[in-house]
Amino acid sequence: MVFSQDIALYKQFNGHYDYLAFGNTLNTEENGQGGQCFILTSSSANFQLQSNQQVVAAYLYWAGSGPGDFDVTFNQVPITAERTFNVIYNSGQDYIYFSAFADITQQIKNTGNGNYTLSDLDLTQVIPEYCSPPGSGTNFGGWAVTVVYEDATLPSNQVNVFDGLESVNRNNQTLDITLNNLMVLDTQGAKIGFLAWEGDRGISVNETLRINGNILSNPPLNPADNAFNGTNSFTGSDVLYNMDIDVYPISNYINTGDTSATIQLTSGQDFVMVNNIITVLNTELPDATISIDKVIGDTECGNRELTVDYTVYNLNSTDILPAKTPIAFYANETLVAQIETVAAIAIDGQESGSITFTIPTNIEADFILKVVVDDTGNGTGIVNETNEENNEAETSIHLLVNPIIKGLHNLETCDIIGEEIFDLTEATSQIEPIYTLSFHLSEVEAQNNLNPILNPETFKNTENPQTIFIRVSNPDCFLIASFTVEVLPCPLPDATIVIPEISACRDRVLLLPFTVYNLEATAPLPANTSIAFYAEGVLIGLSKTQNSIPIGESEIGEIALLLSESLPDTFSITVVVDDDGNGIGSVEELLEDNNTFTQIISFESIPPIPNLPNLLECEKGFEKAIFDLTVQDDLIRTAQDDVVQYFTTSEDALQNTNPISNPSEFENDTNPQTIYVRLENEICFTTASFQLTTEKCAPFIPQGFSPNNDGINDTFEISNLLNIYENFELSIYSRNGNLIHTAHNADGFWNGVATKGLLFRGETVPVGTYYYVLALNDPKYPEPFIGWVYVNY
Repeated sequence: MVFSQDIALYKQFNGHYDYLAFGNTLNTEENGQGGQCFILTSSSANFQLQSNQQVVAAYLYWAGSGPGDFDVTFNQVPITAERTFNVIYNSGQDYIYFSAFADITQQIKNTGNGNYTLSDLDLTQVIPEYCSPPGSGTNFGGWAVTVVYEDATLPSNQVNVFDGLESVNRNNQTLDITLNNLMVLDTQGAKIGFLAWEGDRGISVNETLRINGNILSNPPLNPADNAFNGTNSFTGSDVLYNMDIDVYPISNYINTGDTSATIQLTSGQDFVMVNNIITVLNTELPDATISIDKVIGDTECGNRELTVDYTVYNLNSTDILPAKTPIAFYANETLVAQIETVAAIAIDGQESGSITFTIPTNIEADFILKVVVDDTGNGTGIVNETNEENNEAETSIHLLVNPIIKGLHNLETCDIIGEEIFDLTEATSQIEPIYTLSFHLSEVEAQNNLNPILNPETFKNTENPQTIFIRVSNPDCFLIASFTVEVLPCPLPDATIVIPEISACRDRVLLLPFTVYNLEATAPLPANTSIAFYAEGVLIGLSKTQNSIPIGESEIGEIALLLSESLPDTFSITVVVDDDGNGIGSVEELLEDNNTFTQIISFESIPPIPNLPNLLECEKGFEKAIFDLTVQDDLIRTAQDDVVQYFTTSEDALQNTNPISNPSEFENDTNPQTIYVRLENEICFTTASFQLTTEKCAPFIPQGFSPNNDGINDTFEISNLLNIYENFELSIYSRNGNLIHTAHNADGFWNGVATKGLLFRGETVPVGTYYYVLALNDPKYPEPFIGWVYVNY
């Protein structure tokens, strides 16, 4: 089982180009059974170009056994892999192999001819498991540099660099690779090169290399049956252990017009990995370039239509540039126009043209105009050229854009009391402030920027209506526009407001009456006109008129205002009609400066409530009793109209919330309990408090009862006892002194049934006199109560 990366085109070069390769192995001998399990960490190779040959591209490949070492040193320069490849080969178990790639063009250009050393490719810890045994003798390492160079004496060639990592082996004995993107115009001098790893000279079982079905060979270095045998076609070396840098002529195996070729590798035993394939094919190509000769239209204000004069060239070419070669025009990256050449352009020839197009409005005034020859409008071309990187020309364009005038409108005002003043800037408020703006009384003055109106915010018209001209300009252009100002006879209301003299009470909402007038008016004041109320300048309330107020009439209203505790004893209340609380009105009036009224108000108070006596009641059980709080009314009230209310908390009394609903029959919650009273009159209010306390009163013991279940007097009911003296003990005796009943708090009152003794146990006692002993077990009554009770039916 093999996993790999398909061989595919990496780069294509068109021009007077060719290539060579150099490199070296890290193996000291061919691997395989019986070989040393040893590998170097560096090796060197020589590189030479002739003086008339210039480096175009240089690609470093290194490879070996194991998952990969992707950081190496090349001539003492650290190199990190830019791309990596892996193959997994199963020969009983999985073995992984790697290849790495780095672009070293600049380094080769800077260093030039000489000896190159690749170092720090350390596989010494990895290869033991690849040696034989236990592995399959596939321990290897090495490196190679593929150099594409330019030579003016060469014919025009197309050099294609294909790379990836694919393999052939005993398990997969045939490997087919299709090379696309070729362009064969002439077969003369065509050649193909291979960079392969792990080929063994001593293994040649059914080992072939074919192109388009033809076996390639280059004996004695590369025999037809042992193509991958550790050799270098460029140096003639046959000791490039376990790697091959080979090149073959293929003129007889390809045809003019071919755009692809099929490579086939076969091997009945040897494990071979192909890393790159280089094709060199003779070709004749044009080389389209373009220049921008002149741009017309970018000096006219407001103009977005440009005329561009251009010239298309076919210099440094080996073939004519065909007619109808497309040309694309871009504003920044947006396609704005297209055209094509008219005629075929000869070698070293040229063709001039002109095109007119409009720049879209979404393009900014400053942009880069780019012209690309051999571009269909999406960045792709239709002509193969010797140089695909020189098809563009560009220039910076600055359009003279007119300023934008928007939202310009006429101004109108009503003929009211006093002078009519216009703020001319209101008509131009939507024009962007980035522009320079001036106001003029005539169009000529605006055109020539003469005599601008000095104070446009307070303009007094001299004609009615009157036309105002504006000049709006940016650094490049200006526009002239106009609007009118006109004074109209307008029916308008005139709102005023008055509040009476009034006093306030702290901690109580102020009910403030007010009257809104519409006196000096020529139109009704609309309903829902806002009214704002301020205390010492702070907004404390909002109201509005309820109805439309006719000319000369008024409307009365009232508002409840909550006054701040921080207000001084004497403060000002200011009320403003046609004010939304932010100082903004919504009603246009004849007079806008008479909407405010201020009144000085003082906080008043009433005499405090005198000290009230506490109330004491006999406990009815569980420290509860019923109190008549209204017995305090006469001590509190000072006038017939005074309002007295009782509360269980001080907060409720101050806020006048949750008053006691039935103060004449109030049952206390705690013992003792504080009750709060609020006295209120038309001026203010005051509060006070007193306490409710219960006491344990002496029990009242009746002298008879009739337990006949008629619902009347059926039990020996002792008042002021149950749930008051919770530890009491009641004992009932017959006239003979026999104990017939004992009761405690949980037992309730005696119902006349004997619960003890021998005589009437479980039965109602007969009519007669019985004796009781009531021990309250309370410090207040240390002695028991002793007496008699008569039972009758």
